[in-house]
Amino acid sequence: MGALKTEGIVLRKYYLRETSYILVLYTREFGKIKGVLKGVRKPFPQFAGNFEILSCCQVVFYKKKSALDLITQCEAVEYFNKMRSDLEKLAYASYFAELVDAVTADHDADPGIFDILKGSLGMLARASGAKRVRRIFEIKLLGALGFSPQVDECVKCSSQVNEKSFFSAASGGIMCPKCHGNGDDNIPVSLGAIKFMRKIQASDIDRAEHIKLSHEVGVETEFILDRFVRMQIGRSIKALKFLDEIREFESGMENKTRGVELR
Repeated sequence: MGALKTEGIVLRKYYLRETSYILVLYTREFGKIKGVLKGVRKPFPQFAGNFEILSCCQVVFYKKKSALDLITQCEAVEYFNKMRSDLEKLAYASYFAELVDAVTADHDADPGIFDILKGSLGMLARASGAKRVRRIFEIKLLGALGFSPQVDECVKCSSQVNEKSFFSAASGGIMCPKCHGNGDDNIPVSLGAIKFMRKIQASDIDRAEHIKLSHEVGVETEFILDRFVRMQIGRSIKALKFLDEIREFESGMENKTRGVELR
């Protein structure tokens, strides 16, 4: 098989011997690929700086019968620089990359997943809030994987839901007030959160950026999606632990601020 050309986003990068790297990329036409890029750690490497993690690159590679392909060219076309100067945004971007890596198989192409990842990194590099981008990314990725939470109708009785109801991660979506039980998994969910998730599911990644939501709905949606994603993935995601630490730190700072105000 001859050389294959595609656009890819670098998910991971490893050292291999003295002069080479192993790159893991999610590409538009070929899905996830793992390949060796040789001779790039010499004193004057040919591709220096062209394959940073979370950059979008033009890639040329040869598909091999072994576990690793051979990458002969990897040239960045987008670094998402403004995202890299913000620790919180960089943490969310790392989570996006790790999640895509965790839920995809090698050489299983899905252009939709590539567009979702690239579009979400682009949003982070612009003025969009990191937490809102995370909600958009998770909803769109779940949809591309066929795991979308059901938010149009009750998962139990299939009736249309247009009022405050309940969300069950275990059941896969919302339940109307008549059908919900009293288990810990049944989380009250506002109509605002339901409508936000519906709009994101129905929009492409470029238009999703412009869908607004209140702070309260954002917090509510984040809590719901966090439980749902963790249940669907069924494995530990390292970046999530760091995001949890950020959230705990923010909560602690907020409580401190309130304490000062009360004095």
